[in-house]
Amino acid sequence: MFDRLYIDWHWVGRTKAWIIPGTEDLMPCIPAKVHLLKWVYTLVLYPACGALVCWIVNLFL
Repeated sequence: MFDRLYIDWHWVGRTKAWIIPGTEDLMPCIPAKVHLLKWVYTLVLYPACGALVCWIVNLFL
């Protein structure tokens, strides 16, 4: 969550720290569709995969 909120949204998207001279017209660095997919992966897919792995490991214990 820290990566999604602070690094992707605030630091990369809101500050000028990541602007390379001559590429100002390429902003935003992360398109909205990709940003939305990252949130879906972080909040839904990754926990579901973690639960699946835990369930499989629990079968063998």
